[in-house]
Amino acid sequence: MTTTTAAQVDPAIYAKSGDISKHLEGVKQQYDTQNKIEFYKQVMGDGTANIHFGKWDNVDLETEGAYGKASEQMTDYMFDLVSGLCECGEGDFKYVDLGSGTGAAALRLVKMHPHIKHATCLNLCDEQNALATKEAADAGLTSRIEVITGTYEDAPLEDNTYDACFSQDAFVHAFEKKQAFKEAFRVTKPGGAFVWCDLMCGSGEGVSDEELQTFAATNMVNDWLSPEENVAACEAVGWKDVKFVDLTADIRISFQLMLKKVEKILADGNPAGIDEKLLTSYKTNLGNRITQVDRGVFKWGVVHAKKPTAN
Repeated sequence: MTTTTAAQVDPAIYAKSGDISKHLEGVKQQYDTQNKIEFYKQVMGDGTANIHFGKWDNVDLETEGAYGKASEQMTDYMFDLVSGLCECGEGDFKYVDLGSGTGAAALRLVKMHPHIKHATCLNLCDEQNALATKEAADAGLTSRIEVITGTYEDAPLEDNTYDACFSQDAFVHAFEKKQAFKEAFRVTKPGGAFVWCDLMCGSGEGVSDEELQTFAATNMVNDWLSPEENVAACEAVGWKDVKFVDLTADIRISFQLMLKKVEKILADGNPAGIDEKLLTSYKTNLGNRITQVDRGVFKWGVVHAKKPTAN
């Protein structure tokens, strides 16, 4: 049986504990250190803070900056999708990014779309939020981008505020998915829409429950749901017209490109000074992940939904 971890981990932190405080601390440890921020910047962001998996349609894998282009293409695809689902009428558009990371998606979208009046970035990690705040200020966008520290399962946001809720590669870490979906529903206006993407539990032939749970426990996944279960959880809290778009083939390419980048960083002598143990661990784990995609250990894709209009 093949298992994998996201990186070399401390079992005292990275484990499925059932304790939300410990879980949130583990998520911070996975992302919110300068070493991790630099790692993701180099391996996923092509030197930028846009550290998301990519959508690879018409992207030349051999072109410099290919991963960054695919990441941005995924952001654009999701925003176009959620914008098309909204029934909020004409006028200024407000949306919230739940689990916004370094704020790269919001920065890109606000720059590209003048009709976005306001984007709220809600995120758990202090270091990422400091970077997002600085990038918004440097871009002259502080009047249109707000960065808030908090969790999307207890969002410090008013009811019926946003035309859309957006989340890119963050909900995998929800302590309880249904609660996260409920909060997104609460803060979205009637007629608004919801779009999110992330890893989900697979159902490949020959994949054991133990393997699925091992992956979850070592990647800060407390509530490991399949696409069908995620759709049902969204419906249970009130979302309508809930659909899953399977993009698992794209994440396989993302893992391949990430592995190639890690190998190049190591071959070049690690000029950014990233922790060597982290790099060598990821080199092994990314190879395992490509195999796991093929075996159906997990899926990756988009879930989108609409909030009914008020009667």
